[in-house]
Amino acid sequence: MDAFRFAPELLEMRNEVMEALGQSGFHWLSHYSAVDCLHDLYGIEVCGIADREDARRIQNILRKLFPRWVYGRIIYKDYGRDVGWKVERHRDRPSPDEHWQTA
Repeated sequence: MDAFRFAPELLEMRNEVMEALGQSGFHWLSHYSAVDCLHDLYGIEVCGIADREDARRIQNILRKLFPRWVYGRIIYKDYGRDVGWKVERHRDRPSPDEHWQTA
């Protein structure tokens, strides 16, 4: 994991994810609140998913889009912005402590 990495190609991948979600019947602000780039882990996350089954379906979409990315998870976030289920899919292994690093 590289806490200071910026991978501009992830921005295009984010657009591809949003397009694939739309083609699968998932719409921004109706089914999820955000699609974000995980630059440090080289991945994508879909946040603010209200329904757990939708989160599982979105996880499968991300698996098909990025078959070589082997890390990911579904978690429930009950605080802050984008409350709801969150699906992550990334290429790089997370650090053991999973805390954002400042330096």
